[in-house]
Parts: sequence; C-alpha cells; structure tokens
Amino acid sequence: MAEKAETAETAPDRDTEGVVSARERFQKLSEDVRGRYRDVSDDVRRGAERASSEIRRGTERARETYQDVADNARRGYDKVRDDAGNLTREVGFYVRDNPGKALLLAAGVGFLLGLVVRGRGDDDE
Repeated sequence: MAEKAETAETAPDRDTEGVVSARERFQKLSEDVRGRYRDVSDDVRRGAERASSEIRRGTERARETYQDVADNARRGYDKVRDDAGNLTREVGFYVRDNPGKALLLAAGVGFLLGLVVRGRGDDDE
C-alpha cells in the first residue's frame, strides 16, 4: 500500500511534468512554424520583387521596341510619300514634254490591263 500511496503522491508531479513538457514542445513547434513562415514569406516577397522587376524590364523593352518600330514605320512612310511625290512630279514633267508618247503608253498599259482582267476566253465554255 505504501507503493500506491507513493504513486498517488508522485502522479500529480508526473502529470505536471508531462504538461510542462508538452507545453515546451508545443512552444518549440510553434516557434519552428513561425520561423518557417517567415522564411517562406521572405522567399515569396523576394520572388514577387524579382517578378515585378522582370515585368518592369520587359515592359520597358517592349516600349522601346514599339518606339523603334513606330519610328522606323514613320520614316518609311515619309520616304514613300516623298518618293511618290517625286514620281508624280517626274511623270507630270514627262507627260508635258512628250504628250503623244504618254498617250500611246497609257493606251498600251490600258490594253494590257484589259487583257489580264478579262482572262483567257477558253475558260468560258
């Protein structure tokens, strides 16, 4: 019976030790989870910052490329417009200097275009 009394007296101490041990393990686990959460949060933040930086760089490159293409298109359009204006003036000068040749040339071009548009007569059957 002495053993039972001793066991009954030490049982609360063992229960208290078990609760304290469980509380310490829970605290340690909780700190570990918080540390891992901070690490993951830091990794996510760094990844988001890197992605944001890459997006900004990509946007800037796209803007520069768009600007280059737009500038090239504008220069090309201006050149074609100037060349067309020059060609129109040159044709005008040629027609004024050579009206008969210009009329024959226009008639010949019209005749050829008519043949091309009309196509072959054999296909009608």
